[in-house]
Amino acid sequence: MNQELVKARKELMAKRDIERNLPCYLRNLAGVYYRMANYNLAMQSVSFFEGVEEGDIELPKEAKKYADYFRKQMSILISRDSAVPAEALEKTGLVRKELTTAMQALTAYTDILYLHEYVLQRLAPGMEGTVEDIDSNAALEEISSFLFLDEDKEGLLARTSQTISELPVRMTKAKFMEWIRSTASVYKEADGETLDRVFYMLYSSAGLYEPEGMELFPACKEALEFLNSLEYRALTKEQYDTAKEKLEEVTRFISSVSEVYFSLMEIANSLMTVYFTESYVMPVDIEATKGCREIYRMLAEAKSFTEAELVEAFESFEGLPEELEELLFSEEAYFDELPVEEKLLEAMMQKTLYTRVMYARRLHTSSLFVELEKGSEKELSFDTVLDAFCEAVADALEKGQRAINRAVMARVIQNLPLPFTRKSDIQKYVLASLENCHDMSEKTAALRAIRELAEGM
Repeated sequence: MNQELVKARKELMAKRDIERNLPCYLRNLAGVYYRMANYNLAMQSVSFFEGVEEGDIELPKEAKKYADYFRKQMSILISRDSAVPAEALEKTGLVRKELTTAMQALTAYTDILYLHEYVLQRLAPGMEGTVEDIDSNAALEEISSFLFLDEDKEGLLARTSQTISELPVRMTKAKFMEWIRSTASVYKEADGETLDRVFYMLYSSAGLYEPEGMELFPACKEALEFLNSLEYRALTKEQYDTAKEKLEEVTRFISSVSEVYFSLMEIANSLMTVYFTESYVMPVDIEATKGCREIYRMLAEAKSFTEAELVEAFESFEGLPEELEELLFSEEAYFDELPVEEKLLEAMMQKTLYTRVMYARRLHTSSLFVELEKGSEKELSFDTVLDAFCEAVADALEKGQRAINRAVMARVIQNLPLPFTRKSDIQKYVLASLENCHDMSEKTAALRAIRELAEGM
């Protein structure tokens, strides 16, 4: 454990000798992040580039330039004789933004394509000749035994939400809009950040979120255009088979490309953390990361690793990432409570260091695509945000096919709080959903999906 860091933090929290303890704490914390980022970067880079070379990772042409860029950065990291050029940090930040844009686009395609997957799943029993003769009351009893299997309230809510998202949706557009307004009202007093998160999720689930970067993946665009051109109500078996094949193909593509972008984003975050903190680290931190620089040298030379070389390099910091992770877990809880204000930071000429440590902290979170600079929140009222969403959904439902509309409704309902307060209310909704569905293919698919949920619990 870094005793100097812990001591400085305790003094700061007690508001004692801030002028001495704040720089000490920040420099030590920067050193911890520097070491952690180097260990992560070494492991992530070896795993990624070895995977590419051995054919385990298929590098799409859209991502090759980023892989090439990161390999070139290894030559900068080899030496500690001079500081990292400012343009390297700036360029890496731009690369990170591009990776974020790409992943947002892939996520948006996934959300939109899910609506088509939902429809095809409902058509499957009829197309494949496996329709069951389902009795609604018997199905209600089966579903109830799954929903109410224990008294755990949170478990009941989760099971009910998932079950309702699989049931046939049989409600008018007006009733659906009423459902949205009623259940979303729980967020009326929420802060701006919470509203942004909730309504991003709702727009995404409705297939209404189309960020920048969608044009980066023409294969996804072409598949979506094909699926949008289908008339699901009159789909032939041949069209169904083609649509299913097309959807499976684009899903595999998105999954494969997303894995690559996730790996590249991990590398970007670790690299940026190294760049943010390297000017403030102490000799002990440099010495502790010597094995990492040996790995960077091999990567910069595009050299194939021998097992002995890797073992030697990784043994130099074996067990240290776990120790640092434990230290950071305990220290990060204190960071927001530090007795610092902007005027104090400027007066002590510690603002740059504080900001860089703050960025390193954000990059260390489990959210790979976290924003480093939080933009100014739009002061929009709950009613304004809700009205805009309802208008967008209503417009989509007006233009959409019935099958897709039902998929939209199911997804949105799944991501809203439940309106039920009693067991009988849940059962009433389930039975009405089953009885009002006269499409046995859809009914069969829904019950099978719920059975799969029950088996997975």
